[in-house]
Amino acid sequence: MPEDPPTHHAATRSSVRRWAPIALGVGLVLLIGAGLGAYGLLPRGNDQAAQPPAGASADASDSSSAVATPGLSESPSAAPTTATPTTAAPPPAAGGGGGGGGGGVTGPPIGPAAGKQWRLAFAEEFNGTSLDRSKLTPCFDWNTGDCTSTFNHGREHYQPSQVVVSNGTAKLIAAPLSPAYSSSACQNSSCTYKAGLLSTARAQAGSANYLYAFTYGYVEARFKFPATQGFFTAFWMLPADPSYNYRTEIDILELLGDDPSTMFMTYNYANREQSYAVNKGKFNNGACPVKDYSADFVRMGVDWQPDHIAWFIDGKECARFTNAAEIENGPMQLILHMMVDNDWQRRWNVGLTDPSLVRQLEVDYIRVYQQS
Repeated sequence: MPEDPPTHHAATRSSVRRWAPIALGVGLVLLIGAGLGAYGLLPRGNDQAAQPPAGASADASDSSSAVATPGLSESPSAAPTTATPTTAAPPPAAGGGGGGGGGGVTGPPIGPAAGKQWRLAFAEEFNGTSLDRSKLTPCFDWNTGDCTSTFNHGREHYQPSQVVVSNGTAKLIAAPLSPAYSSSACQNSSCTYKAGLLSTARAQAGSANYLYAFTYGYVEARFKFPATQGFFTAFWMLPADPSYNYRTEIDILELLGDDPSTMFMTYNYANREQSYAVNKGKFNNGACPVKDYSADFVRMGVDWQPDHIAWFIDGKECARFTNAAEIENGPMQLILHMMVDNDWQRRWNVGLTDPSLVRQLEVDYIRVYQQS
């Protein structure tokens, strides 16, 4: 049966944390102040129509890899105020390694605090033949039995069958869905795509236990995303709060498939009404290079500590948020997935042009390191 997302009071600016996720369908909000461009992945109550940035194009680029077939084995937020990005000095090298590749497990690309060392607290390497449900769920936190649908009026309904584990990676596959799945979360209340998702959320909304929740640490995933207009890659963190009061959101990556060079990285805080954005609009990744990151696997990381949140691409620090009073201090969960043709993409005129396309997000690993 169609999912029944949690119901809350109508959201206002003073009570935005009580919005009803996906059910109210309020959509994404674009950070347009000071030339910044990034959304919070969950809707807020004070949405404004987003406009495409100067130079945004509706032309699709496509450097996607071959797509897996489920069941078969194959190879591999407009904020009222916006903080100005600052870039930290190069961090000291971490003991034990400088960030992982596809091989052995190595340490974070940033050193631990004095007198401490990094330890691997969570890891999924996808070395088996199926998803390890004790670590990750293919649905989001409000799953009541039929998985969950899109976050931002996209086209996708998430299904466990769209997560295929083989040859050391997980393939999150987005493909047309027929017949369509009825859900008010999707465009026109009809989900016309099925897609894969990975999360450390609760497997069922009624459960008290998150599969994995943590406070502070370095998070990194290595994956290969499709550079195809209409497909959207998201790697992010939310509070592990069963009441759905998501006061903060750490966006490790938001990637619009038409532009594989702009890796949007954002921290939404103060009940997600204020934001710190690494990127100054398109074609800017803070201190990190602007290039086609879809050509190979990319490592996206964030170091979340009591005094800073720092973003990394392939082991290089891009920017750092240092307002300690606004940094989340409670346990958070991880989410990694693809969306299809969501609000942000349509507002920027880079939505899906061919509804028959099949694309995949291929994930090598997800790791969390903590200091002790």
